[in-house]
Amino acid sequence: MTWKSISLVFLVALMPNILLLTPVTAQVSSGTISGRATDSAGAVLQGAQVELQPQVPPTVTNGRGEFTISAVAPGGYEVTVSYVGFSPFSTHVTVAAGQVARFEAVLNVATKSEQVMVYAGRAQGEAEAINRERTSDNILQVLPLEVITSLPNTNIADALGRLPSVTLERDEGEGKYVQIRGLEPRLSNVTINGVNVPSPESGVRQIKLDVIPANLVESVEINKTLSANQDGDAIGGSVNLVTKTADERPTLYLNGIGGYTPIESGRSLTELDGTVGKRFGANKRLGVLFGGSYDWNGRGIDDIEPSVDVFNNQPVVPSVDLREYAYYRSRYGFTGSLDYKLGDVTGLYLRGVYSHFNNFGDRWVYSPSINTFVTPTRGDVDGSVSFNAQIRRPVEVIGSLEAGGKHVFTKWWLSYDLSVSRSSSEDHGYATANFDGPSGDATNPLVFALDRENPYRPKLSPQNFNIYDPALYSLSTEDGIEISKTYSPQLNLQGAFSAARNYNWGGHFGSFEFGAKVRNAHKFQDANDRLWNANDSSALMSNFVGSATNPDYYDKSYTFGPTVDYGKVRSFFNNNPGFFTLDPVATAQNTSPNNFDLIERVSAGYLMNTLQFGRFRLQTGVRFEATNENLRGNQVIFDAVTGLPDSIVPIPRNASYLDVLPSVQVRYELTHDSAIRAAYGRGIARPDYGDLPPSFSVDLSKQRVGVGNPDLKPTHANNYDLLFEQDLKPLGLLQAGFFYKQLSDPIYSVDSIIPASTPPGPYDGFTQTRPVNGTNAHLYGFEIAYQQHLRFLPGLASGLGISANYSYTNSRVDRVPLRTDSPPLQRQAPNSWNVSPTYDRGRFSVRAGISHNDANIFQYNYFNVNPDGSPNLVPLGKNGPLGDVYLYAHTQVDAQGTFRMYRGLQLVVSALNLTNEVFGFYQGSPQFPIQREYYKPSYSFGLRYTLSNESK
Repeated sequence: MTWKSISLVFLVALMPNILLLTPVTAQVSSGTISGRATDSAGAVLQGAQVELQPQVPPTVTNGRGEFTISAVAPGGYEVTVSYVGFSPFSTHVTVAAGQVARFEAVLNVATKSEQVMVYAGRAQGEAEAINRERTSDNILQVLPLEVITSLPNTNIADALGRLPSVTLERDEGEGKYVQIRGLEPRLSNVTINGVNVPSPESGVRQIKLDVIPANLVESVEINKTLSANQDGDAIGGSVNLVTKTADERPTLYLNGIGGYTPIESGRSLTELDGTVGKRFGANKRLGVLFGGSYDWNGRGIDDIEPSVDVFNNQPVVPSVDLREYAYYRSRYGFTGSLDYKLGDVTGLYLRGVYSHFNNFGDRWVYSPSINTFVTPTRGDVDGSVSFNAQIRRPVEVIGSLEAGGKHVFTKWWLSYDLSVSRSSSEDHGYATANFDGPSGDATNPLVFALDRENPYRPKLSPQNFNIYDPALYSLSTEDGIEISKTYSPQLNLQGAFSAARNYNWGGHFGSFEFGAKVRNAHKFQDANDRLWNANDSSALMSNFVGSATNPDYYDKSYTFGPTVDYGKVRSFFNNNPGFFTLDPVATAQNTSPNNFDLIERVSAGYLMNTLQFGRFRLQTGVRFEATNENLRGNQVIFDAVTGLPDSIVPIPRNASYLDVLPSVQVRYELTHDSAIRAAYGRGIARPDYGDLPPSFSVDLSKQRVGVGNPDLKPTHANNYDLLFEQDLKPLGLLQAGFFYKQLSDPIYSVDSIIPASTPPGPYDGFTQTRPVNGTNAHLYGFEIAYQQHLRFLPGLASGLGISANYSYTNSRVDRVPLRTDSPPLQRQAPNSWNVSPTYDRGRFSVRAGISHNDANIFQYNYFNVNPDGSPNLVPLGKNGPLGDVYLYAHTQVDAQGTFRMYRGLQLVVSALNLTNEVFGFYQGSPQFPIQREYYKPSYSFGLRYTLSNESK
């Protein structure tokens, strides 16, 4: 059955409910039940399940613990409010026609022995997460703030990496992109309060989550299945960041942390966070909250980046970049909300969030090279060394402002919102000074010996030559100073509304919902990359030497020489303009082809029906998304002789397409504490912005050309899920399930060699990288998650708890261009798991986190077919040094403990990356690394205060 026929079936299934809406309106006038669920200390309980007998479909409390059940026939009802970890609350309610019956449900902990557990910050967050997950129509994972801050999570991505089937793409010691269920980041979606936010990066759609501090949100949700009322661009899943709002009790949160990393003679870190909020008025109708977060991280990185090749059918390393990074990253953000309650769950709101990330740092690189091999372990006399110093000043921001409201009537409810979101990246000085170093020949030989005894730390050792004498290096006459400035913002304007009507059909209660959304996105890139060449070799590196040194570089496996103070280079550049000549060819090649302007409008509408009959809860829906793209890129024609641009021609491209995205979700309640879920949904992933323009970029040093593809099609997928869940006493949850995804038109980059032309072209023999559509791909997997507080154990052991999950995925891509095999999908890690033991007793709370991701393909690099169809014999095959590019496996251990000193004041001690885990890439097999970097552990301590009703 095709997806189009499936959509037709779903529409037919919805029609009876649509047709029934008219006669239903003639039923006897009904009433409403509303209320609020709290614990005995007054804290609201989000995700509590509210059930009525005789049979009325259950509802769930919102973020303020409130609920409303409308369209209830007059009469008497027994109401039960249940929340995992608490004893159920029951009461009798009488409903009168046209009236609202209201009550307050105050739940007590299951037993007195649970008192400490429930009121502990993290345990309270875990209880909230479990209850929200079990009462959701979607397969959902939740991370409340109390759980996020129970480990030293530097940003939102680090926290999400501890959830089932979630792996991270890490960079510079932190999580950056989220990969859900073995799918690359582009195939997942990120929203803030359900509002789609743009990426701060220039060419991609996925959100760089290291921009957002972990303390800036109230909770994070991952929807692994989607309803029709959610954006369809989430094949892997949808990450929703829920910002903070004013609670029924006053909010005051303060956090101050200081830390140390023993790398580069010691680096420091600082974190400061605060939130204050309150509800005002006799009935607490007005809520106001404001929060802020700031962190500074002096991260250091020891990094080697070998190149790999084959000589005489043996693997060799022609060069090794020895890289040292000194970062001073600052990240700050603000969140605020203003809301006014018109009723229990009716009201108006204004909420916003802003996050700013200065990813600043300095880099120094020595690059010894063997240009000609004599044997697989020794180079000829023509060895060479170069050096470069770089300053990095990228600034990335994400901001979102949303206004809306929700109104609940007797049988209907209506919600609406208007939002504006903006993200951008801007280089405030991305500058590199390149130095030509010693280069050998027959008269002045420079010979390197290759040592691969430890294949993970290959060494090029100079024979009787000091390559670290700064007097032997001078500013390059070919690529002396490069200054890149790129500005790429994106502005999203969005408006949406949803409406729903409750009804009774043959004694079964249901809700029919419909809505629409329009999102207009405008993104452009303005790049300016200039290259100046030194006119002669008189500007020696010894004139610019800086103070940064690292005698312990890479655990003393390598020697790292003197560094350069880029401030001295900049001063020399500014004071000696006649010493440099602008390179017009390289400047033109790196600038004009990379600029583009794009407007994308997505207009969506949906129909969705939810019906409760007996133990079954069935949700069916269909979503329509119309996409219209207006794109303008630059086609740059370069002169074959001079390399200068002959012409720059703007190339417009317009594309429109309509997608029908059906979905169905079923939950069957086996017992009150267990259920089975099944789901189907169709999703979409549009091509990255940077892949669509007809761009043409050149890297002369690496002889590579990048080409855009305006004809890319979006990726689609049919997604199937089956999940079993069981509540555990006194507080816990067991989940186990399977998932399967059918992908069509997956997108990936393909490398090919530009053939020789007549007359010869300037890029003959260069490697060309171009994004293309494949045909089909399949992915399946299994995941299991277990979480429980072990309060039933005797004595001191009763404080123990455990949270653990394991995921397995497997995939296959059919007919990848220029390949005869069927490789796995890019970014699909076969095994991933997390183990997090906890201990809570008295004033102490301790948690450890162990996370593992298997190695996975980062980018296809093994191609055994030439563009003309002839075989391409890759030396040593796909597992050799010319195979695919993989991310290394990653196993990281973190820990944190708190001691409650007085009421809500806590002492916090934490350790991050205790295993000093490697980040990097290899080609073919792990023994052929192309990047391996280390960060060392980070240790920190500080104070945290939360306004609390706990005893002293």
